[in-house]
Amino acid sequence: MKPKTIIISVFLALTILTACHDETGYFREAEAGLEQGRQHIADKQTEAAAQSLSQALLAIDRCDPTKPEVQRLKGLIEDNLGFAYWKHELFDEALPLHTDAAQLFRALGNDTLLMNALRNCGRTAASLGDIDAAQQHYDEALQLAKTLNDTTMERELLLDSSLDVLMAKEDYGQVIERVSQALDEGADADACHLTLGLAHYYLSHDSLAIVHLNEATHSDKAGVRMSAYQSLYYLYQFADDYKKALECHELFNENMMQADREHRSEQMQHIKADYDLQMQKNALEAEQKLRSLNLYLILGGLVVALAIVLLLLRQKTLSAKLKTEEMKNQLELELKKNKVYVTALALTEQITASTLDFNLNENEWDDFVDLIDKVYSDFTKRLMEKYPTLTKSDLQICCLTKQGFSNQVISILMNLQTNSYARRKSRIKQEKMNGLEDERSFEEIINEL
Repeated sequence: MKPKTIIISVFLALTILTACHDETGYFREAEAGLEQGRQHIADKQTEAAAQSLSQALLAIDRCDPTKPEVQRLKGLIEDNLGFAYWKHELFDEALPLHTDAAQLFRALGNDTLLMNALRNCGRTAASLGDIDAAQQHYDEALQLAKTLNDTTMERELLLDSSLDVLMAKEDYGQVIERVSQALDEGADADACHLTLGLAHYYLSHDSLAIVHLNEATHSDKAGVRMSAYQSLYYLYQFADDYKKALECHELFNENMMQADREHRSEQMQHIKADYDLQMQKNALEAEQKLRSLNLYLILGGLVVALAIVLLLLRQKTLSAKLKTEEMKNQLELELKKNKVYVTALALTEQITASTLDFNLNENEWDDFVDLIDKVYSDFTKRLMEKYPTLTKSDLQICCLTKQGFSNQVISILMNLQTNSYARRKSRIKQEKMNGLEDERSFEEIINEL
């Protein structure tokens, strides 16, 4: 392997090692962050959840994204982080996270996780006012719940889709059908009764509306009670039952004040949490930039170090090349002094009685072949490895051909008639060099070796 190739390989290896932390460590860090985030969500500490999940997302992004376990973990982190953002009404940031999570789960073929992600997509899309998209997500999630026979999720989806989609579309008949089914299957009774009461109210089913709204007034949530009493107030007023209407109005005001206090307290908590969340995001971005800067500094140092190494190797290579060229020039000078070469050169220039009067012994031929090997990097050895049936005289012909001497000169040196030499050369190619399979000429075979 060439030195330059080695250096490039080392550089790439160092780059990968520098840029990548131990992937197992990052994966475990992401798992731990997900568990912490889930626990914070369960404890209704969504700002802490967002921090843990954001850290987990940074960690999982450093793992191999083609691995199924990485894709699954990333989807779970994104789905939970999106929920934390949704709780803080950061809908624009939540939706891409839920959408990406759904795509990951779909690619993995995990219908259970896909169903949850689609539910979150529907809820967030509805919060953004995109009712059609919300319905599409809810419908797909509901179909998966039925396929998986997940009755708990099915009733929750029936209620969610009714509140978020059907009420917005004023499809009250469908609302009543779905929420009644959800109520029968054990969904949140307060939300179901309030929704059914409102749907019947809008459809002028006053008696049924009163039944469900009265049930909703027993809720432990001031907001639910307030909405129920408000609707009951209008119903009793239209029925000319002013006494009950007045009672409902007073209870409405009472619960409205309580809901307002709860809302303001919750709003203040949201404001603080949103501020904390933004600070956490800024800190994470700063940390990521710092990591990138450190990486660039390390890589810059590696580049400088490798540049120095390459420069030194280049100087060494140039020095070795100069020595090789010098040695080759010296060998060529020795070759030109060899009697075989001198004789061949004289015959090339002029064929006379004088030039034809030569006598080459075996040592002179051996010396010539040896010099050819030195000049052309073990030429005859490579020939013999490829064509092992070549004889000593065959090798002499090959060496003369390698030096570019003509057929006439070679035939004279080999003490052959020109026609005889042509046949000899053809026989060498056909019988000893796989000539039947090789379409190249004898000279091309020799010169390309």
